Amino acid sequence: MTEALADEEREAIRLAGALYTLIQDRICGIGVTREADLAELRGKVHDIQRLIMAQAAARAYPDELRLMGEVVGWQPQQ
Repeated sequence: MTEALADEEREAIRLAGALYTLIQDRICGIGVTREADLAELRGKVHDIQRLIMAQAAARAYPDELRLMGEVVGWQPQQ
């Protein structure tokens, strides 16, 4: 069975989470807007992670969904 996500995709998802942690722990201040700012950032990180995870669905359904940077129904030359 083929892996749903490539190693590079798993790494990109992990790095996006690590970026959130770095910003939360070392960059974001502790003022009254901290939680709201982190919630906004969390949403954006999750968006990035979902875009990467969608690659697996696009490979499973190439006639319905497109890979990032590609066109629906496009198949690489064998």
